[in-house]
Amino acid sequence: MLLEKVHNTVMSHRMLQSGDLVVVAVSGGPDSVALCHLLHRLRHSHKVELVVAHVHHGLRGAEADQDALFVENLSHQLGLPVVEQRLEVRTWQKEHGGSLQMAARALRYQCLHQVMAEKGASKLALGHNADDQAEEILLRILRGAGQRGLSGMDPCNHKGVIRPLLECHRHEIMVYLEDNGLAFRQDSSNLQPWCQRNLLRLELLPQLQQAFNSNLNATLLRTSKIFREEEDFWESHLTSWLDEHSLNHGDGGIRFPTRPLLETHPAMQKRLLRRVVQEVKGDLREFGFHHTEILLQLCRSPAANRQLDLPGAVLVEKSYDWVTVTLRPETVEDFTFRISDHGVHPFPSLNHSMEVELLASDLPVEFSHNPNEAIMDLDRVSFPLTLRSNKPGDRFRPLGLGGSKKLKDFFIDAKVPKSQRRQIPILCSKDHIIWVVGHRLDDRVKLTSDTSRLLRLRYLEGLAGKQ
Repeated sequence: MLLEKVHNTVMSHRMLQSGDLVVVAVSGGPDSVALCHLLHRLRHSHKVELVVAHVHHGLRGAEADQDALFVENLSHQLGLPVVEQRLEVRTWQKEHGGSLQMAARALRYQCLHQVMAEKGASKLALGHNADDQAEEILLRILRGAGQRGLSGMDPCNHKGVIRPLLECHRHEIMVYLEDNGLAFRQDSSNLQPWCQRNLLRLELLPQLQQAFNSNLNATLLRTSKIFREEEDFWESHLTSWLDEHSLNHGDGGIRFPTRPLLETHPAMQKRLLRRVVQEVKGDLREFGFHHTEILLQLCRSPAANRQLDLPGAVLVEKSYDWVTVTLRPETVEDFTFRISDHGVHPFPSLNHSMEVELLASDLPVEFSHNPNEAIMDLDRVSFPLTLRSNKPGDRFRPLGLGGSKKLKDFFIDAKVPKSQRRQIPILCSKDHIIWVVGHRLDDRVKLTSDTSRLLRLRYLEGLAGKQ
């Protein structure tokens, strides 16, 4: 039974936690309709809430309009809220280049993560199935992917993306739709070999199955499972090394010493460097083998100070025996998040979350030395709070300074590298800054002898609040 299979997938990969708000991406096709229906049936047992998101790419005219109407009706039938986002993919493609397919994909993911941020959702559910996984692996083989790429799409990742159907085959999904009387839309563009993925699905894969291996999909999935298990092994070692040796600035940058890196096995060195870039950039697109080699050469260089620009606006700075990897400041997009009350609030595009806790006034307070934790006077704070990127002209009253100061001047005095300043979150109450996260509280929210109610804030790495 497909419902039980999806439930087991969700449980085995710990995709859902009690209290999650899940954005379900629904195009109207068979996979996304089944995904929405299945999660709707599982929502009570997993204690989660759902919101449907539909992305209209503006590419297929009336057919796409009908898809949007279909998704709206389906959502209403299930009693789920729905958000529709309309895109101008062709306009974006003309400005940024690349294929129409890649432009649509990039904008779609950007749009869905924005919906997550606006709704305060912690998870984004996508409808990829086992056959999609097999096709993806074959496509990556043809493009020359390494072991990480051949492990396939992740069942869930650190950005909150989950794929509950990843262990279900297309024919199982079609049977489920028929058994439950569920209609769906068919994207006519998927029936034509107009792009590499469609060409592979419609022509190449059937030919390979006929000529070489009738169970090719199963073989590809087994290969991906083997690689994923080995990747999990590597990941545990990489995480241990980074936990021991690297410093996270709390602004998206990572700093690490070169000596212990170069003392590891060459395979470990390359994986560590790729992992650092992935953590900072969010992915490894456009970052190839030769970029890893260039970065490794920089780490080996005897020069005291060197700088390197990598694809995706990644900036690498070597200063004596330390290397810092950050994003160039001009590439960090503006962000704004609303914090309505206490609890844990995820910020998907930052890969961080904020824990807001009201403290009992009659209990002793333990102050932390962690710069990403702060305790302030609750009566001097007004909800909702706003977490945002800094703006030109920002001023605040740094705790202990006794007066007002421009945020820019504060960063200069604190010797915060210019490349990192745009990534530092600013927490505001009403129209004034109350915390430059990781650096300084505003004097107006400090604890005094008159304080009766306290507010503790923790800025945590990861969407689930895991440091």
